[in-house]
Amino acid sequence: MTMSTGDERRFLLRLPAGYEEGTPSDVLFNFHGATSNARSQFAYADFTALADRDKVIIVAPDANKTYPNRDHELATYWDSAWEGTKRARDHDIRFVLELVDLLKAEYCTGNFYAAGMSAGGDMTTALQCATEGPFIAYAPVTYRYYDAADCGDAPPRPIISFHGTEDNVVPLEGLDAPWFDPHVGVIMQSWAEQNGCEPDVISEPHTDTVTRYRWMGCEAKTEWYLIEGGGHTWPGGVDARDAVNTKGEISATEMIWKFFFE
Repeated sequence: MTMSTGDERRFLLRLPAGYEEGTPSDVLFNFHGATSNARSQFAYADFTALADRDKVIIVAPDANKTYPNRDHELATYWDSAWEGTKRARDHDIRFVLELVDLLKAEYCTGNFYAAGMSAGGDMTTALQCATEGPFIAYAPVTYRYYDAADCGDAPPRPIISFHGTEDNVVPLEGLDAPWFDPHVGVIMQSWAEQNGCEPDVISEPHTDTVTRYRWMGCEAKTEWYLIEGGGHTWPGGVDARDAVNTKGEISATEMIWKFFFE
């Protein structure tokens, strides 16, 4: 697509089997991580069977750009990443919002939802932090953030998230420069406060190796799952880069779907 700025941007779109023009279909945006792309994310976090069953349109935007500051130590990394917090992000936010407008103009759309892996979780969170936007629920996997200055004016919005204890890209305990993120539990506690939840988190076993954290009394449902032994991976996904730490005991795809649509 050609943006209002004249930039050319790419995305993949999949209509569900049996799609009927004139019948509203919900839309799920599936954001890839850094060093990945839209096509890989489509296969890695595979929502197609569920989308066919429930008649949902799946969209995978592609970061596909050249980071302008080639002297930056992370320039190559950001070429395939999204521009989220603490970086100029108008370029990618504008792309997503214009893509939403394009979809609304060309298809009969219902509600919009956002999910993403790693840097795609960064992008998912950036959209959640916006004071206004088309998305009604969010699912960042392996990365999410909370910055009061950036997110404090956002209304309560549902969020589900996942993280592994053996994630060596985004450690459970947090990140130093340039992200300065605290422990994942602290970030999710901030989202619970943002979503009007009661202060005390409830910790309970979901499986033998997965712990669920949730809050009561929320204006918007808030929960996250900690996977014992999980790496920087999509739970239940197939990832040859980290097959040992990709845990199949739960499926983030199925759990996100249930959180969004059931």
